[in-house]
Amino acid sequence: MTKRFSVFCGAIAIATAACSSGSSPSQPSSSATVSDASATASVTTPRPLTPAAGAVVRNSDQPVTLVVANAVVTSGSASYTFEVATDAGFATKVYSKSGVAQTSSQTSLAIDRLNAGADYYWRARAESNGTAGPFSAGRKLTIGPAVQVDPPTLLTPANGATTQGWPGFTVRNSTRSGPAGSVVYRFEVSTTNTFANILLTATVAETNTNTTYVPPSTTAAPPQNALFWRVTAVDQTNNVSSPVSAFSGFTFAAQTQQAQLAAQQGLALWPTAQPTGTTGNARMGPNWQLQTLRSFDGVTFVSPPIEALRIFDLLDRGYDPNSAIAFMQQNGYPSTAAWYPSVAAIGLPFQYMAYISGAWELVTRVGA
Repeated sequence: MTKRFSVFCGAIAIATAACSSGSSPSQPSSSATVSDASATASVTTPRPLTPAAGAVVRNSDQPVTLVVANAVVTSGSASYTFEVATDAGFATKVYSKSGVAQTSSQTSLAIDRLNAGADYYWRARAESNGTAGPFSAGRKLTIGPAVQVDPPTLLTPANGATTQGWPGFTVRNSTRSGPAGSVVYRFEVSTTNTFANILLTATVAETNTNTTYVPPSTTAAPPQNALFWRVTAVDQTNNVSSPVSAFSGFTFAAQTQQAQLAAQQGLALWPTAQPTGTTGNARMGPNWQLQTLRSFDGVTFVSPPIEALRIFDLLDRGYDPNSAIAFMQQNGYPSTAAWYPSVAAIGLPFQYMAYISGAWELVTRVGA
């Protein structure tokens, strides 16, 4: 009896020892180790920053850059997925990119160009260690309508023309489509038709129908006579430029006396339409020097007036007086001149151009 009890108690002792050994904190179970290895990261929602909700982006300002404030992740480093759709439910996606590496406190992505004149929605989410967080709420984005500006048409000087000194450069204004804004024109003059060497460049605000650039009277003569010019139209509001116009070539000739007198007054002899013919057919007589005079009825004026200088230049090119006056009136150069063949004189508001001894003399009128 004593022996059986001892055996029974020994078995209990062995079992108790085994239980104590299995529950010892110094020996972690295999199931606890597996649980730690399968722990997942927690990923929050990134916060959209720019473009702002409802933003309208000019078509010319594309590509658009999407920017989010980074999500918070509890494990590993995050990457981002950006999506753009034409509907708020993102059923029709037009752009998507995943695996965008996180940077600093914000992450950005320059997306592909979107079609102009349309509404879009964009969103983003973060991923880390195989866990994708929730997408941010979609933000509306509008791309403005497309603006197209056509190249201007070069008018004067015409291709192959010869000018007396620097001419006025004139273009017919560009046509455009879409909501175009304020347009300016960039004129360029070069010694080559590749425009590798630019001599003159100027930007001029658009005027009605045609736009003209007149180089300052102090502009130096070019290093050669053969020159080329071209023009680009720029919509400053939308930051859209036209293709550059076709170039046109012209010959720069030394200034005649009449062109020099016009330049001294800050004027171009022919800023728009250019007359044909070559100079050397007329001679200036007395009183063509630059001066300020008073008319017979008390009006102060500068002599020689630009009207007289232009008429003389036409005479110098071989025009007869009536043809010279007609050219002025038909090409936008104001003139009230009248030819009096009986006295060989051209009447002007305050003076006469009198043909005396083979030269044209400028005579101040003494009465109406």
